[in-house]
Amino acid sequence: MKVWKVAILIFLMVGCSSNSIPIEVLDLDYLDERALHNRDEEFLYSEIDGVYVHDYIKQNKEKSVRWTATVQRIQDERTIELKEPYLPSILVTFENAFEEDIQIGDVVTIHGVLIGYGETFGADPVWVVRPAELVETTEEEVQQLVEYQEKAAEVE
Repeated sequence: MKVWKVAILIFLMVGCSSNSIPIEVLDLDYLDERALHNRDEEFLYSEIDGVYVHDYIKQNKEKSVRWTATVQRIQDERTIELKEPYLPSILVTFENAFEEDIQIGDVVTIHGVLIGYGETFGADPVWVVRPAELVETTEEEVQQLVEYQEKAAEVE
């Protein structure tokens, strides 16, 4: 009888931890138009809402991000890089290999855990989202992305 109780307890613990992406979404937009205002300087996040960026991420680790952007690079069946003009890249690692046929240039929406921010080999800044999942892109998200891309094209 005790074996069953232990087995049920283990099952519940594993089952509860299988959804490792928090439901509550962090109020941090990827499409930050401040990046379009001063193109002489690379847009880097040193702080968010007055808090050092890494501390901000730590303070909000129980929340997730939902971002829409264009696929720039596909590393393997679980890792892609998203990027929009003048903004940091987003390095995304999915919980499972994606089943959809994703191509460079596709617009996707991801829902995942923001775990870091930094520079890739001293070059472009990057957000790191892991684990993540692909979610359906809404019309509103597509519209916001198109508007941002149009404004970015005007700056060029």
